[in-house]
Amino acid sequence: MIVPPFLRPSGSIGVTAPSFGVTDPTDIARFANAKRRLGELGHRVIETPDVYTTDEKGRSAPARQRTEELCSLLEDPDVGYIVAAKGGDYQIEMLEFMDWDVLKRSPKWIQGYSDNTVLLFKATAEHDVATIYGSNFGDYGMEPWHRSVQENLEFVEGRRSSQDSFPFHEEGFCDRVTGLEGLREESPTLWTSSCGDASFSGRLIGGCMDVLEWFHKTGAADPGGFVSKYSKEGIIWYMETYDMDEGRVSRMLEGMSGDGWFEGASGFVFGRPLFFHGEDFAATVEEALSGFDVPKVFGADVGHKAPRMTFLNGVMSRFEVAGGSCRIDYTIR
Repeated sequence: MIVPPFLRPSGSIGVTAPSFGVTDPTDIARFANAKRRLGELGHRVIETPDVYTTDEKGRSAPARQRTEELCSLLEDPDVGYIVAAKGGDYQIEMLEFMDWDVLKRSPKWIQGYSDNTVLLFKATAEHDVATIYGSNFGDYGMEPWHRSVQENLEFVEGRRSSQDSFPFHEEGFCDRVTGLEGLREESPTLWTSSCGDASFSGRLIGGCMDVLEWFHKTGAADPGGFVSKYSKEGIIWYMETYDMDEGRVSRMLEGMSGDGWFEGASGFVFGRPLFFHGEDFAATVEEALSGFDVPKVFGADVGHKAPRMTFLNGVMSRFEVAGGSCRIDYTIR
């Protein structure tokens, strides 16, 4: 596994928009505050031209331009960490133009969530480069910073290797007034497991189920090499969904299982669904994965319902789930 260098104390942070651009005034204010906060900590922020543009469907720019702007950050020696501006629906269009050799020549931590699964999953599962499934850039602009934001930066800077889950979470997105709003403690967080308290370890891989479903159905991504290389160490699959129903979740997991995606799985971790159309998400998942006698964990701090823990794709991790909470320890090797 190629693990990118950590962000230097004076290293620059690159921001690009691989899917949607940022045009709402409150989002622009949030980004400005993020740049100010990170600048005060010694990190200059470099934004690509597509960050503040959008077409009628939400795309920040044509796919070739988005790809070129991402690669420009990868090739910039001053940039040590790249964060997506937003999620969206159109990142798959970049795959036609992406030169993965650029990432291998200049490996850097790339972070985002939701539609950013497209590039993150491909980078780790097919090209053996570790990536980060975590907040998009706007979270650095909240006031005050939530613990998840501070700890995310500490991971990127190489100053942190473990993280504890959070006691509360939001139930969805909300309209902003100033753009600087912090996280709302709307519901208590409860991590649960199919086998009670659980401890398991393995290489971490996963992302947004809406994207993984498309990867599996189309064959646009193949984790076979990753599974073959790391199955003896154990592989922890994490997933979270933006908007799926019971039937889609069942068919997806059963299909991926039948096609060998989950060979060597040592555990499954599922985030809180933003929208799930069905009676019981956990029951649906457990039935679909009934052939795997490993822990299946639900209610995780990953995905669309903030706060988000920092999930390091491709890195050895140990999950300790007990008493409704979780601790993740990472080992770089």
